[in-house]
Amino acid sequence: MNRNEQLQALIQRYKTETGEKTVDMDVVADWAIKRGATMPKPKTARELFSAQLADAARAEYRTDPKTGLSYRANHAMRQRTKDGRQAVLWFDMEDATRPQMLYSLSDRRQQMVGDAVHLKIDEMIWNNKHPDEQQIDLDMDFHYDVEERLNSPGFGSGEAA
Repeated sequence: MNRNEQLQALIQRYKTETGEKTVDMDVVADWAIKRGATMPKPKTARELFSAQLADAARAEYRTDPKTGLSYRANHAMRQRTKDGRQAVLWFDMEDATRPQMLYSLSDRRQQMVGDAVHLKIDEMIWNNKHPDEQQIDLDMDFHYDVEERLNSPGFGSGEAA
């Protein structure tokens, strides 16, 4: 069993032992710690700092003077290193080459597609398990949602999208 499977089993054990169906993970953590759960190795100060730098880069938005729209200044590009680990390289949109920008945008689009696929699967499974209830049918065409958001009053005025 990998670590995620171990943690999932722990959550299920908590639910079984307590009878809770909706859980607060802080409460589950306290419950598991009291029972001797193996705690994760804490991150080093360098690892925490690196994560803070990435968060800061991801959170930097600028305003386009021509359109007034707020846009993400820094973009990420995942790569495998020679030793096989995954590294994330960051670049400023102003300095990005077309291949870098295309990779970053395509990667983010694939993440969205992955989320949409899992959302649709969850919807289908819930509908199958609850045939006597009104079925959920979410519209997966986001074209109008995007257009509406882009044209909403105040959109792009500095807040992160």
